[in-house]
Amino acid sequence: MMSSTVTKKDRAPIGGLLGSPSQLDQLIPQFWGVLIAFLALSSLLGCKRASSELPDGQSASSPATPASLVPLTNMVLIKAGTFMRIKFPVTITRDFWIGKYEVTQCVFTAVLVRNPSHFTGDSNRPVEKVTFLDANSYCSALTQRERKSGRLPAGYEYRLPSEAEWEYACRAGSTNLFSFGDDASIADQFAWTAANSEATTHPVGLKRPNSWGIYDMHGNVWEWCSDWFEPYPAAPLTDPVGPASSKYKLFKGGGWNQEVQFARASSRFMMSPSNGIHFVGFRVVLGPIHPRPTP
Repeated sequence: MMSSTVTKKDRAPIGGLLGSPSQLDQLIPQFWGVLIAFLALSSLLGCKRASSELPDGQSASSPATPASLVPLTNMVLIKAGTFMRIKFPVTITRDFWIGKYEVTQCVFTAVLVRNPSHFTGDSNRPVEKVTFLDANSYCSALTQRERKSGRLPAGYEYRLPSEAEWEYACRAGSTNLFSFGDDASIADQFAWTAANSEATTHPVGLKRPNSWGIYDMHGNVWEWCSDWFEPYPAAPLTDPVGPASSKYKLFKGGGWNQEVQFARASSRFMMSPSNGIHFVGFRVVLGPIHPRPTP
């Protein structure tokens, strides 16, 4: 640490004039006091700037997580932030967790004691042929189990992601067609599509994840979201949850039976919430209880 002791022979002119020893003895402590205060303030401001800067558009503004919240294994924390949808920003103001993997047949069966899937034989394949209602039932049962165990405090729930949450997590800070860029020729490294699936689903997690560590966001099975389907509003959005009602629920991500262009981060499709089909599954989100859409 730098010493504030200055000897007479070390004293330098102040303002171009050499001061007397008594004058310098009064000025030197004042100088060091001002310098130390300046350095302390600069350090504080620097820390504040650093704490608010997170990579890939993620924000640090979300409230603190309750100490009693214990996420399930293989949940990935997604910090609040913003992504661009067409020409407009979509902002997520609250942190959430999303499943690292699509919900598998073994995990689904452990909660609801049934397996609706068409492609069986390996319980680590994603569950499919689940209706939107099935997926919601799974999330509700999971919420009740974890709340009863003391690992899920009031105000939090397991649920399906909103379309905005899903796309934000899929993009992982990117602005490209896919989380891995715009080059569809490398999609084989990240996605099971009609080009490489051999007309079947595959166990989760075999392809490369996106940059936030989430697997199979492109391909394998499409994934239910919580929103009712409607055209996108031509405006900036904050925490959108879709319309209050409609005819169809939507799903995203592409599947084993479609070409790679359908697996783009922006791709979306729709189906009646009571229908299930062998190329649609889901993954779960953990977060603050979602506001319900209003008419």
